[in-house]
Amino acid sequence: MLIALLVALDFVLEPILQPAYAHLVLMVVGIAGVLAFSTAIFGRLTELYRRDAEQAARLRALNVAGMALAAELETASVLQRVVDQARAVADAKYAALGVFDENGDVEQFITSGITAEERARIGPLPKGRGLLGVLQHEQATLRLRRISDHPKSVGFPKDHPPMTSFLGTPILFRGISLGNLYLTEKQGDTEFSGDDEEAIRTLAAQAAIAIENARLYEQLGRVSVDEERHRIGMELHDGVIQSLYGVSLQLEDAAERVASEPAASAKVLGRAVDRLNASIADLRNYVLGLRPVRGSERPLTESLPNLAAQARTNALLDIDVSVSPDAAAALDSNRREAAFYIAADALGNVQRHARARHAWLRLFAEDSTVVLEVRDDGVGFDYERAVDGHGLRNMRERAFSVGGRLHVATAPGQGSRVRFELPMREQANA
Repeated sequence: MLIALLVALDFVLEPILQPAYAHLVLMVVGIAGVLAFSTAIFGRLTELYRRDAEQAARLRALNVAGMALAAELETASVLQRVVDQARAVADAKYAALGVFDENGDVEQFITSGITAEERARIGPLPKGRGLLGVLQHEQATLRLRRISDHPKSVGFPKDHPPMTSFLGTPILFRGISLGNLYLTEKQGDTEFSGDDEEAIRTLAAQAAIAIENARLYEQLGRVSVDEERHRIGMELHDGVIQSLYGVSLQLEDAAERVASEPAASAKVLGRAVDRLNASIADLRNYVLGLRPVRGSERPLTESLPNLAAQARTNALLDIDVSVSPDAAAALDSNRREAAFYIAADALGNVQRHARARHAWLRLFAEDSTVVLEVRDDGVGFDYERAVDGHGLRNMRERAFSVGGRLHVATAPGQGSRVRFELPMREQANA
């Protein structure tokens, strides 16, 4: 185009000026044209380089933001991280994240770029009316050159820093709003760009995953606490509480015999004191975060007869015990522990409720199954009305946790039988 202009100019100047002057004019015009063209090209290249540099910086900021958010597992920390990273990604002076409650009111408002003193001077949380409410209701990105130009703008409270440009986007997880991001005062420009909007929407998608992960992690922590509380409750019921109940039976026996048989009563009291000391030691272990060992770690050929001996002493109950060494050896540690505690629970029921004269405790093999059975000739009970009592819930949960089955057969006046069936070690590992 420049060459065509010079050719045309040559035809115009040739009749007017001498050839030397015409050539000089053409040379000056040509040089000026080349300089102007070079300047335009250089300016365009500079603008492209600037945009590429900004885009690279924005991508680096997004990458840093994503890694930072993935490292956080506490919801409060994640929310603050989101706000801080959004301000860095879009190069904004201020940023905030609003979380709304089910009534549409602002429940949390996390800020970045404002000092604690400035935040205190602004006053209470925003009401979520104005632009904040627009974003919450429409759930769509909003970008403004001037906040005051929007018809829903309601201005700012006293002592609020001045803000002009605005960029807001919802944080959505599977269509559910987790909060809204607000950015104001684009640094180095009068408004946020389309690239800023795209970057913030990408960050909002990363933030949604991070926030949901943090909430799930905290929920998992609460479930773990509940499970641990339940486990401790079960073991206290199976261990210390059983022991304390045995002590109470010994004390009742001593009280009845103290006048007629003082020597025998003294022996009973001595045994009761020993049991109390053992129970105190168990409780101390719980307080220290240790698990009490009440026999579940020992072989069933030893621990089950010990349980029966304690029951005989506590309840003056005649108990027949039969433990097959082969059946006991066929259980792994988890199933051995479950069998021990279910036997403890079942014998505890016999002592407390059965008013029995005789009981039977057996562990034997039946085909590929190990069977634990506790029977008594007591008064029995109405099973339908006692499904959550008599320690039955604990026994059922222990049986289920190791892949076993629990059967209870009883009726008023007909005694009771607890039968716990569980697979042998070989079957469990097949």
